[in-house]
Amino acid sequence: MHTLFIPSAADAYRSSDTSKLTWLSQALTQETVCALTEEWEELAQDPAEQNIFQYPDFIRHSLPLLGGKKPRVITVRLADLLIGIAILRRDIGYAKLPISFWRSALHPEQYLGTPLVRAGFEKDFAAGLTNWLDQAPLDCGFVHLSRMSSDGPVAAALLDHSHQNDRTVLIVNEHKRAAIAPKKGPTEMAESHLSASRRKSIRKARKRLENRGTLAIKRLSERQELDGWIEDFLILEDSGWKHEAGSSILSCVHETAIYRSAMRKAFENGNLNLTRLNLDGNPIAYTLDILAPPIGFCLKSAIDPAYRKYSPGVLMEFETLKFYNEHKHLDLLDSCTHPENALLNELWPDRRTIIDLAIARRGKIYGTIFAGISAIKG
Repeated sequence: MHTLFIPSAADAYRSSDTSKLTWLSQALTQETVCALTEEWEELAQDPAEQNIFQYPDFIRHSLPLLGGKKPRVITVRLADLLIGIAILRRDIGYAKLPISFWRSALHPEQYLGTPLVRAGFEKDFAAGLTNWLDQAPLDCGFVHLSRMSSDGPVAAALLDHSHQNDRTVLIVNEHKRAAIAPKKGPTEMAESHLSASRRKSIRKARKRLENRGTLAIKRLSERQELDGWIEDFLILEDSGWKHEAGSSILSCVHETAIYRSAMRKAFENGNLNLTRLNLDGNPIAYTLDILAPPIGFCLKSAIDPAYRKYSPGVLMEFETLKFYNEHKHLDLLDSCTHPENALLNELWPDRRTIIDLAIARRGKIYGTIFAGISAIKG
């Protein structure tokens, strides 16, 4: 008996001639996103690396935050198959020099800038993107790709392709941020890296809250509760110092639209992990995770400032650690935080390395100039 093999749409292209590579640069507008949405969403279902911040719906709601930067969307195709998308903008001023270059078009709510690239086509994308760079206006001598994951196949392909084609490429920034890589073995390993004093302080904080009422961890599961949970989370996140600093989600109407849309879309796909800590039935803390298996992204947290002295935020982040180590349905949960976040750096045992990658146009003159500029910057 023979097994019938039915190839995916991408399989027909896997051994295609790279001479069929094409690339196109277009202004990033609502019309462009709409025209690309069907292909873009299909690409997002088969990525070399998951990045929710490059999904079409997230980008569509991000346009008001990116519009002043005049972003462009670079599409790379192999024949008629979309194999990768990069969103870039022109900039001027590098290493305090009036140098014109291309860079990732990102806003502060995009915690990862790795382009969406179809799995198995990383080398083709690298060739297409760098070929586009070589044909861009001559005054732009390089492209600066920001907030890339360092250990993924996209960065690796860009580095390898550049090295193999006499193209200068440099890692110009690098930092590590807290993460959870679920461990094999007993769930008690979730806290084995913590000091005895830290474990004691967590138990003490929990006990102090339990003395005030019934404490419970709840996760959103019912569709009819979705809107109420979202609004309550946004209101709590807008309280305290975030409200005073104007840094909450609700403080920016465009960020509010991004997060409302992202949470609803993730819930529909079964990828929303919105968790709260209840005291006598009332939420006093939240964490918001959006999953894109095998990666998850811990985007936001919120606490009721009236309970700050009881450390509900610490309890929630510790519960997050225990949850993902118990369920083990992800390879990694990215904290999406600043590398100097002392709380998560202590509570979460793993790290994700983020880099900025700078790639020069092909040719010795561009490589020499760029190396000189980078030496000044470094």
